[in-house]
Amino acid sequence: MNPEIQNPSHTTIATGNEPATQGVERPVKILYATDPICSHCWAMEPAWRKFLYHYGEHIEAGHRYGGLLPRWEGFADMGAGIGQPADVAPHWDEVVERYGQPIDSSVWYRDPLASSYPASVALHAVRRIAPELEEAYLRRIREMLFLEAKNIARADVLGAAAVDVGLDREQFGREFESAEPWEGFVKEMEELRTLPVRGFPTLIVAGPAVAEPRVMRGTQPFFRMERALDAVMGGLPPRRSVEVEVVLAEYGSGTTREFSEVLELDQKETEAALRAAGARAIPLAGSLFWTRG
Repeated sequence: MNPEIQNPSHTTIATGNEPATQGVERPVKILYATDPICSHCWAMEPAWRKFLYHYGEHIEAGHRYGGLLPRWEGFADMGAGIGQPADVAPHWDEVVERYGQPIDSSVWYRDPLASSYPASVALHAVRRIAPELEEAYLRRIREMLFLEAKNIARADVLGAAAVDVGLDREQFGREFESAEPWEGFVKEMEELRTLPVRGFPTLIVAGPAVAEPRVMRGTQPFFRMERALDAVMGGLPPRRSVEVEVVLAEYGSGTTREFSEVLELDQKETEAALRAAGARAIPLAGSLFWTRG
């Protein structure tokens, strides 16, 4: 995927499922095309979280889910060398080596996902029940998949994630089994076909200083997101100050790589700073996952 910013013609975007932006008019709108099982999207989490930490108050962002894996029958991604579930694990291991964001790829050997569709439908169910929790739910099921090697195509795992973010399990189950979330997901996939989305992740960034949105394809580093924001706003707002206690309170939890990105420290310095701030370290996916103590 080409990571450079491009300028498509006649593209309009609409967002509105980002909990932090509800009821607030913000000058920049970002449509984030993704899939819950997209490893390159997970690899972009450190940069994305840092971007929102510094500039989230100026951004209205919304996720759109594209249906990366309908089923294994007839599916192949020859560019990534994937034709069966076991092929995904080495691909994910390459993503870890390239970006440093930890992943436990063993799920593809032990309990491979049959499809990414159930997780996307579950996200639409959460959007219907409690749209302010959609972002937290997406984050939780990605942690389950990438860090805990859990099969998020399973209804019981999706239900457990709903409880983890504060939803009633029975209410979630009823909504998940109803027709509306599936219909919403299908409509969303159709919408993405009309946009300049060729793969995941894709960010479509619109703002008052440009006539047409900017399209960013592929896993983006923070500086490219910042450069796009500068272009669409006609100037960058000031960054927030970075203090480990403030970041820890705002993130709540995260990988060493994610905290290292926003704190702009190396791994050892990040771990020392988090321990000094009272964070608790949990070994996951060959790395450490940090939570508030």
